[in-house]
Amino acid sequence: MKEFLFSRRNQLIVYILIIFIAPFIMCKYYLQPTIAKISELSFHLDGFEIKTIPAISGVLLLIILCLIIKRINLFQILSMLFILLIIAIGQYVSDFYMGNPFYDIQSNWHYVAYTIFSYLMYRYLSYSKIVPAKIILYTYITAMLISTADEFFQLSMTNRVFDPGDIAKDILGAVIGLILIFFVIENGKMIQNGWNFRQKKFSGYFKNPSSLLLLELILTIIFLCFSSVLTEKNVRINAVFISVAVFGIVSLLFHFFKYKVVKFILLFLVICQLVSFGIFCRKNIIYNSQSLTIYKGIPIPYFDVMFFENGFFRLVDKKTFFQLPDLVRIKSYTNDILLLGSGETGKGGGGLAKKEEMQFIVNEVKQKPLQVLILKNKEAFLMFNKLKEQNKRVVFILHHE
Repeated sequence: MKEFLFSRRNQLIVYILIIFIAPFIMCKYYLQPTIAKISELSFHLDGFEIKTIPAISGVLLLIILCLIIKRINLFQILSMLFILLIIAIGQYVSDFYMGNPFYDIQSNWHYVAYTIFSYLMYRYLSYSKIVPAKIILYTYITAMLISTADEFFQLSMTNRVFDPGDIAKDILGAVIGLILIFFVIENGKMIQNGWNFRQKKFSGYFKNPSSLLLLELILTIIFLCFSSVLTEKNVRINAVFISVAVFGIVSLLFHFFKYKVVKFILLFLVICQLVSFGIFCRKNIIYNSQSLTIYKGIPIPYFDVMFFENGFFRLVDKKTFFQLPDLVRIKSYTNDILLLGSGETGKGGGGLAKKEEMQFIVNEVKQKPLQVLILKNKEAFLMFNKLKEQNKRVVFILHHE
């Protein structure tokens, strides 16, 4: 019985079952709203409101750091900071409209759960004398399969959808776990002979653990970026195709970067973009079509995009209808005017109480009135340029059908 309970393989199998069962339990017993409330718990200290979860996490991290400070070196500390950077990037690119804080339990569950999974996979595979490169590959593929199957499993539940973004977060958690294992716990033992990221042959990337782990990290972040802005049912599959295509291009450029012609082409493209931005940086949208928008000389293909009042922009979820949390998030960035580009034929821009070209609503976040304009893209980008020329404070969300 003892051998059964402490078997590395059995512990791994049990944990995989827990990953599958957890979403069902959370939905069945309505734990998701409870977890959301726990994330928002706070207390007051000397007149300052302090969130409970980050405060407890900070104290625990401080205690752990005090216990291990004499056992870790600078390389391990930098590796842990790199992991925190990866998590920060993941949270920045995903779930923008949800507006979850960095300490949100549900957002970080993916990273924690699959970091533990990577460790259990490592224990089992290393005990079976599997080499590091194969451990990294098997862990990544298994995490992707488990997460994908889990998303299909959740389709049988009420109010659950197949979300590629959750898959991306899960496999990013697995990659974080692998970095933690090989760079912190093992203190970078697998790179003791050098990093050697670029290999002579493509097959070498599957044999060198550091190269393989780097490519997995790049692929996962690319997939997370695109799966977070293509969540609607009719465009989800595009997130996969676009991610694979972009990753293929990045991988080829990385592999052939040693050749001068590739360096010259990349340098030429960078210079062209800088020149284009330099010429049009004082302009706004200079071109718009169904598949391309050029803003201040920067091309933005296919995706929906949100232009902020300060002139910055970011890709946002491609959707025709805004849910209540989406509108709350949008209003938090908007002071005076909200302009919605409803697409080439006007299918987008839904979610408000009325879908009128011009209306005034209450911005509950800013506690002030808000003017809303809903126009087809051709009229919308012209209106945006006009309002910006008049120095109006306007937030513009452009939807491409």
